[in-house]
Amino acid sequence: MINFFYCHGFASSFDPNKSKVQTLAKLGPVNGCDIDYTQRADEVISHVIELGDFANVDVIVGTSMGGWLAAELGASLGIPFVAINPSLDPSNTLGKYIGEGMDFQGKPYTLTTATVASYYPIAKNGCGLILLDEADEVIDAINTRQVLKGHYDVRVFEGGNHRFAHMEEALPLIDAFQGRAEAVYGFGET
Repeated sequence: MINFFYCHGFASSFDPNKSKVQTLAKLGPVNGCDIDYTQRADEVISHVIELGDFANVDVIVGTSMGGWLAAELGASLGIPFVAINPSLDPSNTLGKYIGEGMDFQGKPYTLTTATVASYYPIAKNGCGLILLDEADEVIDAINTRQVLKGHYDVRVFEGGNHRFAHMEEALPLIDAFQGRAEAVYGFGET
């Protein structure tokens, strides 16, 4: 059994009933928290570290902005991570959302230029697995593979979309990745 911490994407929320989380839960318990990416990067990281019980986490998983955050948390906390269709450079990815907007729960948000500028490129020094859908309409999967292939194990699935259509097919990869991280890098299950 693998203990997961899940980082959702921009303008979303942690919902244990979402299909990605439910599918991941086939490998073990999945915890998470709501993340407000309209806050500065350092505030987001501090907030998540404060709320997550990372002493009991085997693998951090994140999607899109959550993939960026999973890589950052994994690298800084020494925990293996899985980044799904991750944002490589959130200062660019978030740029189109500057101003007033509405999140996926119907709540208004304000994203400032200064906040967007506080985000930096994805960490390249952790123990990670990158999962990409080739037809991601938000983040260029081919570019992501090129940028990250020398740093992480990168797997690309045919078709799909930004929400990631291959979670079920990715479970054996995630399970094997955690086993390798435990055997090779000394990361153990809690």
